[in-house]
Amino acid sequence: MTGDARGRAPVVLLGALVALAPLSIDAYLPALPRIATDLEATPSGVQLTVTACLVGLACGQLVAGPLSDRYGRRRPLLAGLGGYTAAGVLCAVAPDPVSLIVFRLLQGAGGAFGLVIASAAVRDRYTGAAAARVFSSLMLVSGLAPVLAPLAGAQVLRFGDWRTVFLGLALLSGVTLAACAVAFPESLPPER
Repeated sequence: MTGDARGRAPVVLLGALVALAPLSIDAYLPALPRIATDLEATPSGVQLTVTACLVGLACGQLVAGPLSDRYGRRRPLLAGLGGYTAAGVLCAVAPDPVSLIVFRLLQGAGGAFGLVIASAAVRDRYTGAAAARVFSSLMLVSGLAPVLAPLAGAQVLRFGDWRTVFLGLALLSGVTLAACAVAFPESLPPER
């Protein structure tokens, strides 16, 4: 790779992509008791929403990687973010625990696209010390997001209910989707 910045997504945007997955898992944890009450579910039933998100993240990575290798990074990323945004809205309007579990599975799968494609884009466009710096920044985000997400979720709960947390995640992913549509160039060279 050359040393110029052509075709590189801003590191802040890559950080936002990496942060979506841990935010999806941890931001709503303070709301679990309220969700159980509102949806008239058992605590263990509501905890399945965490498991569903983790399963979605795992399975989504198995899909996102091959799709981004076959069709390039940009189109699968935009589709994954669109799915994540839609799933966040659906989580916010979920009428029962089973629906919430299904929507969380979809949300996790959409979040996996950001994780996989952000890392792939770094490998596509950065080498040497520059790649190490970007990966270090992404690892910092990956480490901080799970710590800060429950705090952010608790603050959202001061002003709204658990559905507001999911709307906030949908809004964040929608903004990230718009930013990617504008500032995330295709990073996979055509010959690869």
